Amino acid sequence: MSEELESNARGRRVSPALVVARREWVELLRDARWVALVGIVVALIVAALAVGIVERSRQTRERAAAAEGDRRVWTAQGPKNPHSAAHFGQYAFKPIGLLAIADPGVDAYAGSAVYLEAHKQNEDRFRSARDLGSMSRLARLSFAFVLQIVLPLIAVILGHSAYSGERERGTLPLALGLGADPRALFLGKALAGASVLLGLLAIATAVLCLGIAIFLPEVELEADFFARLAGLVPAYAIYILGFFGLALAVSAAARGTRTAFVSLLVFWMLNGFVAPRVAGDIASRLQPLPTGQAFRDGIAEAKRAQFGHDEKHPAFVAFRNRVLAEYGVDRVEDLPVSFRGLSLREDDHAGYRIFDEQFGRLRDLVARQDRLRSWAGFAFPLLALQPISTAMAGTDNAHHHEFIRSAELHRRRIQDAASAELMEHGGVDGRAYVAPASLWEAIPSFSPTFPDARLAWRGRSLDFLRLGGWSACCWLAAWAATIRPRAA
Repeated sequence: MSEELESNARGRRVSPALVVARREWVELLRDARWVALVGIVVALIVAALAVGIVERSRQTRERAAAAEGDRRVWTAQGPKNPHSAAHFGQYAFKPIGLLAIADPGVDAYAGSAVYLEAHKQNEDRFRSARDLGSMSRLARLSFAFVLQIVLPLIAVILGHSAYSGERERGTLPLALGLGADPRALFLGKALAGASVLLGLLAIATAVLCLGIAIFLPEVELEADFFARLAGLVPAYAIYILGFFGLALAVSAAARGTRTAFVSLLVFWMLNGFVAPRVAGDIASRLQPLPTGQAFRDGIAEAKRAQFGHDEKHPAFVAFRNRVLAEYGVDRVEDLPVSFRGLSLREDDHAGYRIFDEQFGRLRDLVARQDRLRSWAGFAFPLLALQPISTAMAGTDNAHHHEFIRSAELHRRRIQDAASAELMEHGGVDGRAYVAPASLWEAIPSFSPTFPDARLAWRGRSLDFLRLGGWSACCWLAAWAATIRPRAA
């Protein structure tokens, strides 16, 4: 092997590392098992994309149909008291990001709609995971699963015998004995393996873009899509290449191919299946979330200080006296606006502050859990990659909370519109006032806009740092182990 390297390098002025890489490529092409394995991976990529596109198309159709039906019901209320109409409510349906076809993230476990009604900020509803059995959840194929679990396994298979296999065949000691440069061997093997893995990632990216262009022609690939892709693809490249660097390091240091493969396989299983579950359990214990009942009880306790519809509540009396003093009258009958409309608006605005506090506290707890879960990403890179992947796909908790926030803002627009109608036209009591049906048409349905890429990139620096740090350590270990590789 040493003579081949020297003759090729002198005769054709080719770098010895490129000669090694070329030899590695030729051996892979001659191995029918590798050709079949690459074909299987590409087939998995295509199948995962097909599943994602079909699922997204189904959800988009269902939510559009539900939103249209809900709008018809809302506008068909007929003449009605505005406060009663606000209690009748609307639904807000969650928009689906384009890259959700690649990584569904928390979407299956977070609600797809919020019911908007008077005086309440409801929790999200209709979680699709509740309709799946445990085996269905395990068997669900996604684009992200192929890149996060299957491609690292390919990197392990590709690199585990890079040095240990040649050592067992006797070609490595012979090459080193004849003066082959260990650095050229390392660079050549690294180049060959990295090109195969990056080639598979490039195929996956191309399949993703082509699949969207062909099967989702109604969707335009705008700058926001590419801004998200610019974070997604490099993160996966760093992750997959880190596994190959680790495989080279273990292969150079291990006594045999079997030892190298078993060691790498154990780490692959810990990273892909054990660490995410353990990290999630630890985060839940260190930063527990309140139960649904406890959360609702907290809101109810805070709202007891409000008067609601209780005209004998001390807060109601104080508000009435303040309004009378403000308008300079002695009776609510003498007010130039409907006192009922004023009181409903006051009660709603007090509720807004309570909801902002309670839901904000819950959102902060979820964010702390997410940060705790990704903390061990410097040792188990999937914990650092998943927050990046779901953020870029728009399927993380931050994007879900943005939907909840925008839905609540729309609910408040409905409430304020109903209160304004009562204040202007409701008269003294307001209970007997009936607004025309045209009012419901004037109040729009929830029209969501998907957050731009700035939300995806926000707060991702530490995750990229953990992921890049882990990958760099793997390659430094590979370099250190291959400069003086084990000869026997």
